[in-house]
Amino acid sequence: MKNYIKNLLFFILIFATVSCDYSLEPTPYSFTAPENFYKSAKDAEIALIGVYNTLTAGSIQNAGNASSFRRDLFEMLVGGTGEGVVPARFANRRGANFGTGAFTSQDPEINNAWFFLYAGVGRANSLLENLQNIPDNDFPGTRKAQIEGEAKLLRGFFHMMLSMMHGAIPIYTRTDEDPLKGRQPVQEVYSQIISDYEFAYENLLDRGPLATSVNKWTAAGFLVKVHTYLASMKTNGLSDFGYAPNSFDWVDANAHYSSAVTISEDIVDNSGYILTPNYDRLFRASTKTAQYEEVMLSAEGSSDASQQVITIVVNNFIPQGNARTVGGGSGWTRPTGELYDLYNANDFRFSHNVSGNLGGNPNVLDVLEIDGIRYYQPRSLPGSGSGMMSVGKYRMIDPSQKTFAPWATGLSFPLLRLGDILLLQAEALYFTGDEPGARAVLTKLRERSVIAPATVDNLNTAYFNSDFVTELMEERSRELCFEIWRRIDLARFNMYDETINSLDPNNGFYNSDVTLLKQNWNSEMVWFPIPLQQIDLNTNLEQNPGY
Repeated sequence: MKNYIKNLLFFILIFATVSCDYSLEPTPYSFTAPENFYKSAKDAEIALIGVYNTLTAGSIQNAGNASSFRRDLFEMLVGGTGEGVVPARFANRRGANFGTGAFTSQDPEINNAWFFLYAGVGRANSLLENLQNIPDNDFPGTRKAQIEGEAKLLRGFFHMMLSMMHGAIPIYTRTDEDPLKGRQPVQEVYSQIISDYEFAYENLLDRGPLATSVNKWTAAGFLVKVHTYLASMKTNGLSDFGYAPNSFDWVDANAHYSSAVTISEDIVDNSGYILTPNYDRLFRASTKTAQYEEVMLSAEGSSDASQQVITIVVNNFIPQGNARTVGGGSGWTRPTGELYDLYNANDFRFSHNVSGNLGGNPNVLDVLEIDGIRYYQPRSLPGSGSGMMSVGKYRMIDPSQKTFAPWATGLSFPLLRLGDILLLQAEALYFTGDEPGARAVLTKLRERSVIAPATVDNLNTAYFNSDFVTELMEERSRELCFEIWRRIDLARFNMYDETINSLDPNNGFYNSDVTLLKQNWNSEMVWFPIPLQQIDLNTNLEQNPGY
């Protein structure tokens, strides 16, 4: 981070070439210094692409290997939450340290994630500073203000992810700030994040120039995310473990939950986003039109092979099977028996998220065709005691229809979607005293997934818990498992220790391996460590307790 901020060169990674180790080697668009680059509206648009690119970059300044939401950040946030288990024979594979709770401050993935997210902050700041020097009349209509809003929203997102992962962090709003800053209290961090999101909420349009652009409602969604995060951290009293800058004692939980109710209602009533009718279409490479109905921000892969902007799910997040013949994966992560037990058989999400594998003869597998694109269907899963149990969340197309490597995919990871907003709305309604309204929102969400002839009332009955928070957390897992929010949810509800300790080694085929996670886990690990390499560069960065 130090070298990035002090010696910022404006260079944007747009295209890449595939190498045999699943990484993308960057081809720089430009090595031009900022003061010589920003001359026109076109330059500003190119710079904005660079800010977005941080979400899925393969490397930045020759550092990292898919360290963004292309792979590593995603694996860091999904691993070790009790939804999936890493079988012992895969415990030494890339990323397995997060699934087994064996990560340390020296892990390169943690350092690279820190670097990538701060690179996004730096790119946004460079654009925002230089945008003001480009004449207003060079932009069509209100486009200059829109670029400012998009850059601030993304800067807020990068700061937010850093803070939700590490707690107190340095905040950067200019490129000329001291690169040797210490960590700033979370109160200061979220004040800046909310300011960036509110600017975007007030100034962006309902939809951006591209389907993948952030917009007014993306900002609104992240405001709901932040308000519920702050309120729940205060309400549930997560310990700061003796490091005061990580304390949330200052939060007014009622005010934040009230704000979440108001903004979430605005999204539901006015955004135009809907729950796309087919849940599984949210997680396939060829169904982006359906995704754009619900997803407000994604780590965008490209179905155009010439772009080679891919995401990497092959190791952990698709049904196990041969990547070259059926679009299967390695099976390095498997569902826990606890996740299996959360579902009712009448819930479509069950067989989609917790599936059988893609093993055996391809000729005996069913094939689902969507608009001419084929997907091999996993085998039926007889129960949690079956060794074929796989994570089924994401799906890759028939390899014979691909124009790039069998292990690669153009699918997009959803980072924020309406299904999550509804769950956050239900949470905020409950904590502001409207439990019936909160339960009505859960019903609305479940309506999409019920399998006829069963009814949503059947799911409501099966999933009912007199403790609404328990039911809410279970529903968040049913809906959002293997997306990026479970680690953060367990922390903000102060349920991480309980969740890990309750994992039963005898519950399901792969649960014998939860012992690795249970042995390695300690309470302070709700926060990731500050990367040791960053502390070596900047001794003003204090380490989180427990590391």
